[in-house]
Amino acid sequence: MLRRNLGVTNVWRRSATVVRQANRPLARSIHVERLGESDPAGDQGQVTYKAALFMDKLFPLKISMLDIRPYIMSRNEAAMKTKVASLIPTNLPHSFAVGNIEPHSRDGGSIVNFTFVGPPSKEDAECVGNELVGIIDSHLASGAAGRNWFDLAPIRSLPVKGVPFSEDIVRMLPSKKVRVEFGGPDLTVEQLFHEFRQFGRIVDIEMQPTSCKDTPRWAIVHFTRLRAATSARNCVHGDVVGATRLQLSYVRERRENVILQWIKDHQKFMIPLAAAALIAAIYAVFDPIREFFVENKITGRFDLSKMPLIGSVRKAAVRSMLWRRHGDDGSALGNEISAWSGLSEQRERLAAILNEPPESFIVVTGPHGSGKTAVVDQATQGKQYRIVIDANKLAAQHSDLEQMTLLARQLGWWPVFNSIISITNAIDLMVAATTGSKAGISATPESQVRRILECLALVLTKIRHNTETKALSSAEHKAPKTIPPTEVPVIVLENFMDKELPFSKAILEWSASVVEAGLAHCIVTTSGISGYHEIQRAQPQRAASLMSLDDETPMGAISLLQKQLSASRHVLQQRQQQHQTISDQEQVEPSSESADIATGDQIAMAASVLGGRLEDLQLFVQKVQTGESVSAALEDIIQRSITEIRKYAFANDSEVGQLEHTWTPEQFWYLLTELARDGSVEYDRMHSSTLFSGNDAALLGLAEAQLITMTYDNDRPSRIRPGRPVYKAAFERIIEDPGFASSMNIKMNKKFIELETAKIRKAEEELALLNVFRASIDAHNTLTSSIAMMAASKDADSRRSHGSRKDSADAINPEAYIARAVHGSGESNTGLEGQSRESKPKQSWSDWVRGRHPDTAASTASMRDSERNAQPPTVVPGIPYELQGRVQFLLRTIHKSQQKIDRWDSDSQADALRLASL
Repeated sequence: MLRRNLGVTNVWRRSATVVRQANRPLARSIHVERLGESDPAGDQGQVTYKAALFMDKLFPLKISMLDIRPYIMSRNEAAMKTKVASLIPTNLPHSFAVGNIEPHSRDGGSIVNFTFVGPPSKEDAECVGNELVGIIDSHLASGAAGRNWFDLAPIRSLPVKGVPFSEDIVRMLPSKKVRVEFGGPDLTVEQLFHEFRQFGRIVDIEMQPTSCKDTPRWAIVHFTRLRAATSARNCVHGDVVGATRLQLSYVRERRENVILQWIKDHQKFMIPLAAAALIAAIYAVFDPIREFFVENKITGRFDLSKMPLIGSVRKAAVRSMLWRRHGDDGSALGNEISAWSGLSEQRERLAAILNEPPESFIVVTGPHGSGKTAVVDQATQGKQYRIVIDANKLAAQHSDLEQMTLLARQLGWWPVFNSIISITNAIDLMVAATTGSKAGISATPESQVRRILECLALVLTKIRHNTETKALSSAEHKAPKTIPPTEVPVIVLENFMDKELPFSKAILEWSASVVEAGLAHCIVTTSGISGYHEIQRAQPQRAASLMSLDDETPMGAISLLQKQLSASRHVLQQRQQQHQTISDQEQVEPSSESADIATGDQIAMAASVLGGRLEDLQLFVQKVQTGESVSAALEDIIQRSITEIRKYAFANDSEVGQLEHTWTPEQFWYLLTELARDGSVEYDRMHSSTLFSGNDAALLGLAEAQLITMTYDNDRPSRIRPGRPVYKAAFERIIEDPGFASSMNIKMNKKFIELETAKIRKAEEELALLNVFRASIDAHNTLTSSIAMMAASKDADSRRSHGSRKDSADAINPEAYIARAVHGSGESNTGLEGQSRESKPKQSWSDWVRGRHPDTAASTASMRDSERNAQPPTVVPGIPYELQGRVQFLLRTIHKSQQKIDRWDSDSQADALRLASL
């Protein structure tokens, strides 16, 4: 036993000698602190010292803030200290004893403080300390302690040269770069190398530039391995080299990925490639999802109302509500089509077309409220697949992006990524800024609409394939594939051409392709015949099936009202019987009131006011059924119409929140007065009137706003009628309002005067351009003065020769001389006096143009009669022969415009007086 111990001691001594000889030239000695003299009974002259070593590779290094491995390994501190103590061999020389153990789990090791007994000299004590650390390291390197799962290298022990800094700063993570701050003179690179080389290989040592004046001075040591940096910081921090104290800290590294760095260096083609990959991923992942939702929207597979139990409960609830409202005949209002002969015929025709294979568009035209939607709904009621696109709701949106989103919602296209448009546009701009040319990946709402329609076409193709497969499998013999008419999808474009949409052309082209492929029927409802032409252009090779709905005749409207109100009378009797009181008189009153719910004269009056518009008749019947009298219901409908007309036709655009009107209030007032008087006007006459002046935009805008209705003859507008028959009564009420009518008449006359004044100004500018008007007046004045002087001299001679003629003013009539002169009369001047007294004075060109009469003493009425009957002179004096026609035309234009201005000015003065008297 003693021999074995002596052998171990000899091995330790030889190992310590080797370590001491290896460490002396490479690094400074371990840091030791003297604790006191040793026991006098022991070795004489020995001193107790305190030193520390860093035992590495006990824990995994903490490489990020989310790394919890060090925490898990060191959560039991007592067990950890026991494990560390077990790694140190026993029976070490120099009275070796383990003191405090400080775990540094973040740095992957622990600081082990120990004491030993050494010689009094500090240098010798440091050698003894290094010897002990070397013995422990040799023991660990031999594999006696085993290996850890997180690091296959053996555990090692290193001498602590300084004073370790024990801290737990969260963001101070280990790094391969260690910052060495000098608390004294700077160390050289050679000194730093000898100080840190024993911990591991060094990549670079970066010294602080001499130009930098920051203090303290520093250097950065970059190790190849992270364990070397952690060991250096725990062992060297606080060490004193010469007169310099070293303080170590980690330098946070910026870890750059090689792939990301390569992508940053090649942005010109990586950005388009990434955008293309993103778009491809979106197509690959989300397109099948969108097809699934669109198919569910069309087929209604997950619609709870179509399930047998829930559907029956829902129908029972609706039937109960209708019975409470309308009694036993609650569906009377729902059967207006069957009661209306015209709509019933169109419904049957539409149903017959839908039973045939799809070939072309089906266009249903008619004014607003004529029953287009009701006809289409009842004709497609038995269809299994029905798709509806409401253009009115789309047009109500403020932007193209919102319209696209609403269209996707109507078709069930989900999910919708509106931000993808902004992202692709931003990427395209970035590519254009970097490369100088666009990548062509930008998206627009119209392109998104095309994608939605393509997805819908794929779903229709899938439905067609499934239907054909089902029909083929159900047949006993393999016959030609036939699809039941109820399983052919129907696409309904409601009010499609009434409002202008940015992608209406794309929808029409897509619908034409679907119809030509036989995938679905396409029904388009529109208010004007102009929509039919747009649809025909989308499918020019085949003629669309046109169905025109119009207002019913007065007899048809009376018949419908009688049927509906007779049912209402029965309902009202039932209600009054349920709520009758004890009084006998109150028992009689309900029966008399129900009997007099509407007489024949009242029904005829209502039909004459409401016309044959189905929507207004429905509203009238509903009001009467709620208990209103016929006159009150009719008056309420008329007042609503007046409010709508004043709101949309005469209000400012900011008040109604609409886009800019294409017409002016004066234009509509002029048209309103004509319609109120005659009921309808010729389109050509109104189109060429002074206010409209051939402007189609104003009339088309009024028609689009449903204020007027244009009837077509030979594929062109022929007559203009009110937008709804009840509007005629509303127009008459508006005209009967004295204040509003007078103010609008003043505005209209003012507009007329402005137009005619502009016409006069234009004619005068042309005359001035020809330099004719002033020259003719100057020539006329010169000729008048000359002839007047001649007449005066002749008259003086005549008075001297004949005696008395005192009425010289009658003798001198220059206008007569001018008229005779310009007419080229051959009579002598001596006979002009008598002729001038006997004949009526004639009018000159200047007076005729300005509307002046030669006889200033005549009354106003006679002047107006003479102006209407006055004829201009045949020749304008002083004007060349070749300009006589154009000049006379311009003068006649000025004359007529001046007459109109005078008449409108007098009418405006009368309206102003009427307003003042209110």
